[in-house]
Amino acid sequence: MKNMNYSVAAALTSVLFWSTNALAAKYGLAALNVSELLTIQFSAAAITFLFLYILRHRDLRIFSGLPPLKQILIGLVGLVGTIILQYIAFGIGNILEANVIAYSWPLIVAVWAAVVLRNRIGLAGIGLALIGFYGVVMIMAAKGTLNFLEQGINPGGAVAFASALCMAFYTVASSNIRMTEKLLIPVTLIGAGSCFIFACFQNGGWPEINDWGIAAYIGVGPMAIGYFLWSYAMSGDGAKIIAPIGYATPLLSTVLLLVSGEDYTQRTMYGILLILSCSLGVLFLQHIHSKS
Repeated sequence: MKNMNYSVAAALTSVLFWSTNALAAKYGLAALNVSELLTIQFSAAAITFLFLYILRHRDLRIFSGLPPLKQILIGLVGLVGTIILQYIAFGIGNILEANVIAYSWPLIVAVWAAVVLRNRIGLAGIGLALIGFYGVVMIMAAKGTLNFLEQGINPGGAVAFASALCMAFYTVASSNIRMTEKLLIPVTLIGAGSCFIFACFQNGGWPEINDWGIAAYIGVGPMAIGYFLWSYAMSGDGAKIIAPIGYATPLLSTVLLLVSGEDYTQRTMYGILLILSCSLGVLFLQHIHSKS
């Protein structure tokens, strides 16, 4: 029971870290552009994963016996692709809308699961997914209309949905691999290097180091420590017992953004409610299926 209490505490801490991601991005993007923020974020995450690896394994041979290229590519799409697209969406659109759409990935996974499982859980999941996708369309539709041909698509929402696609791919593709620090170190370093190159082409100088704090926090907290603690919480029996705690992340992150004063319309709020409720429903169905 004592170990389980530690696991619950670790899971709750992870959710709290993850829930601050969008709020921290809101304030970080006020001082940095997207490529600068991502460079610092990925760098901070890589350093933290490196520290955690050395602390756990007492081994400095970080790059000996690297994971297979296939796993690194899955990590690049799942972690780097998801986060880069998410932050681009934060930068070019409404962060409240982009954050919720990025959390629509369970709806995409539900469609995949329905094709594979072909059972009642799958059918229920695809029903929820269709309702949730209507919420995505409500938010993505520019100027309050569902007629995309006349009014166009909200670009921030479209990029956020691409981020959700990356996360859905990672969820399915990584079912048989474990994202250890050994794998996450090269993945985050590649992410940092890619964003740094883009940042150099984007402008001639970097902001003062005093403006780096929030970006570093996102890399150390939500990205690195959040993932590390969640992995600890999910070890052993934790995955079956504690996993539903993670369902609170999109709800808490949305509440924090609303409390911070983010603007929203009635139509946007309807879309948010549809996405969150259906995504949570899909995750709950998947949890039931995993226990059966």
